[in-house]
Amino acid sequence: MKTRKQSHTRQKILDAAFELFYAQGYQATPVDQIIAKSGISKPTVYSYFPTKQDLCVAYVEERHRQELASLKEAIERESAPRDRYLSVVHWLKQRLVASGYRGCGFFNMVSEIPDPQNPIILAAKKYIDVFRNTIRDLVVDLKNSDPKHKDLDPGRIADAYYLILGGAIMGSQEYRDHWPTDRAIEEVKRLIDS
Repeated sequence: MKTRKQSHTRQKILDAAFELFYAQGYQATPVDQIIAKSGISKPTVYSYFPTKQDLCVAYVEERHRQELASLKEAIERESAPRDRYLSVVHWLKQRLVASGYRGCGFFNMVSEIPDPQNPIILAAKKYIDVFRNTIRDLVVDLKNSDPKHKDLDPGRIADAYYLILGGAIMGSQEYRDHWPTDRAIEEVKRLIDS
């Protein structure tokens, strides 16, 4: 069982990795920089995370936990099914603006590692799958809430919604602007209104 001090030490390392991996990427972030930023000794860091890959998997898992908690909170602020459905794209816009258009930490990580079976990629894909399923659940909720939405195809709409968001993330990152997410909001509405 971990002590409070052990948990605090591990979290300090993860906090440093969280900031640096997101800002610089996996390849450009040496473990020594994470060690320096965390203020934790090299032997201690390696006792928690024997390899850079282990540390990055933990970073992705921590990002997963934080992102889903934030998304869930945004969804739960809305009571109407349509507003809950739209809350995902509004949440994304807010996150992109707050990050200075750095993009998605999961997409950024996936783009750096070509091996689809790498544990980092597998951890990122878990988040992406949960994210897509969350959208699908919101479409199901919308479909069941109003007879005018009875013909919605939750799987197809969730896939299209996800692809629209992926384009909005990339566009916002490339242009360093929010207009791609503004356009994504229009397109996500169109998925259920047409």
